Formats: sequence, structure tokens, C-alpha cells
Amino acid sequence: MRLSVLNMKKFAYLLAPAALCLAPVLSNAQALVPAGKMFSNAFLDVRAPLSGDWVIVKSSQAELAFARTGTAVNESYIAQVSLFALPDLKDKAQFEALVKQGVEADSPLERFKPISASYEYSEQRGYSCIKYVGVTEDMKAKTATSATETVTLKLQFNSLYCQHPTVPGVGFMVGMSHRGDTVVDELAQEAATFIEGVQVSKNTAKPVVQTETQVQTPAKPAESQAEVQSPPQQSQPPAEPEVETEVRG
Repeated sequence: MRLSVLNMKKFAYLLAPAALCLAPVLSNAQALVPAGKMFSNAFLDVRAPLSGDWVIVKSSQAELAFARTGTAVNESYIAQVSLFALPDLKDKAQFEALVKQGVEADSPLERFKPISASYEYSEQRGYSCIKYVGVTEDMKAKTATSATETVTLKLQFNSLYCQHPTVPGVGFMVGMSHRGDTVVDELAQEAATFIEGVQVSKNTAKPVVQTETQVQTPAKPAESQAEVQSPPQQSQPPAEPEVETEVRG
């Protein structure tokens, strides 16, 4: 659901300046991203999705999000990577509870109706991760053609939340989500491929300087935050040092 921009910025300030910027400065934020393009920093190596016409819709010090439209009206996909601060976790049960708390906190019941959700602890990567697979119903989803009209759409999430193995106090989420009239079976495989393409950086990151005691819980991917706009035109807007537009999905 909605990733708190405030929380992400707050976390970014705990790190070395510009250390988290996964995406380069863009002259056109809506330009199509080459399939498999690599984005790297001292924390993660991120491979862009391998198929489909994806654009970058979010690029900040703590988040990189790609989006594409589907074939049906109001159908869209988000592929996202984000960083978040972690407390000193005692065990895997506490980590799972933290992830679940973050997901549920970003699914307000006045808008979202839970359909299914599963959380599975995994050390397949050699470090602690939680696999999250869920489906919710967005009862107030904006349409792709109107800023005020809303419809009811289903949201699917296939995500992985991990504790960074070499940087204490840092967690990351990588996942893919789908919004549309129906649930699509192929999302699981597409998400697995994207998730596999996001790995811990080969460079060594410096430990986080914990200057604040309050730790924010991780949030669900931003698929439900808003809707993907129509495919980009070949216009050339002025260059911006950082893309802070709302994720559309």
C-alpha cells in the first residue's frame, strides 16, 4: 500500500548523503527503461524488469519503482525496491511481526478489503527474509482517465522483505504487484524473476548511524497508492535531480 515518504526520507537522513540513490539523474522521468538495466549502490544491485514497457515512476534516496500498464482498462503493474530502518530484532518471529504490522498499517479497512495474505520466513538467500503474498480489494481505486472517478479493483502483491546481511539496522523490500479487475496467475513468476534480479551489493556499505531511536515499520509496496498513467509520450521535460512524483499503479 502507501509507502510513507516521510518515513523513507527520515531513514535516508541516517545514511551517508546520496548513498542510497539507486537511479541516475533522469532527463526524462517517463522514458522507457531498457530491459535488465542495472542500478547499483553500496546497498543493493537492482536489475530492471526483463520484459514489458516499464518506466521509472519513483526515484529517491530510499526507493526505486518501475511501472507499466496492462492490456485491460485500469490494469497496471508496479515493480519496486525500497529501504527501511530496522530495530534490533531478537528472532525471526519478531521480524515477521514487524513486516505484518507494516503491511496491515498501510491497508486501511475503510478503503481496502483483505482477501488473502501469507507470510513465510526464509533464509534461502543466506540471510533473514519474509516472503509476503497477498490479495486485497481496493474499493476506491482511481481510474486511469479521471482524477475523481473511482472503481473497485483487485490488488496482488508478491514481495520479499529482508534484513540486510552486512549493514545492521537496514532492511529492504523488493516485490511486484498487479492491479486490475481480476487476479493474474503469471504475477508469481514475473515477481520471482524481478526479485531474483535484486541482490545485496558487491560493494561494502558503511553501517547505519542510528541518530534517532524511533524506528518505522516497513510498508507494503506502493501499488495501491495511486494509478499508473497512460503510456508516456516522447516529450522532453526539464531535467530534475530527483523524481518525487506519486507512484501510479
